[in-house]
Amino acid sequence: MTVHNLAEFPFPLRFRRSTRAKRLRVMVRAEGIECVLPLACNERRAVAFLRQHRDWLLDKFGEAAARAGVPRFWVGVEVGRELTLPFQGRETPLIIREGKGRRSTLVFEEGQFRLHLSGGDLEESAVVAEQTIFRWAGAWMRGEVQAAVQRYADCCMLHPRLVRIKRMRTRWGSCGARNDINLNWLLTFAPPKVLEYVVVHELCHIRHRDHSPRFWELVADHLPEYARERQWLKVHGGGLIARFGAKR
Repeated sequence: MTVHNLAEFPFPLRFRRSTRAKRLRVMVRAEGIECVLPLACNERRAVAFLRQHRDWLLDKFGEAAARAGVPRFWVGVEVGRELTLPFQGRETPLIIREGKGRRSTLVFEEGQFRLHLSGGDLEESAVVAEQTIFRWAGAWMRGEVQAAVQRYADCCMLHPRLVRIKRMRTRWGSCGARNDINLNWLLTFAPPKVLEYVVVHELCHIRHRDHSPRFWELVADHLPEYARERQWLKVHGGGLIARFGAKR
């Protein structure tokens, strides 16, 4: 069965026809999603169904992968594959090719990512891909975070000593006793307003170390609609962690 543009679905996908199936059926497992089609069901209808329920399927896939302890994205990384990265909350094509240099690289051009894996890295492509994408995301996030800090720090005198972009298993950000702010690199894959909210959240912890009403009032002073971004993390954050969570 031939289906076009599979890269639009950010999970392994398999189509199977069944003589016993009476209706279109989808089965979600940690290793991927299987779409079972009755003989009378055409491809166009199946793809339309998947598009309609894409977000729900992604969440369920994340739950299945989390239960199995599988950081699902890295399992699918290999030369020749075309995947997607949810850059700033939008699924963006990721093309994986063998590179000619000594070091694997990630490039973002013309609305798509290109991951070039060096010949020596092919045997550990999943590990190297995670390291390469993390390195690119860290550099990109530093620029975005610096701009956000400049917008908010001066007006309320909330200046961090330094900012780190880190692999964080369960938290989106933290503020240390010396006003060092740590941010989860996976915020690269959240909408821009969500990243901005987490930056403001941690800046406000410089003044209030708890989550008291005064803290939330300070957050609201700068982001009156912060509850929307906070809710996004509650709904979609677990799926991001399951999809890209640390391999180590």
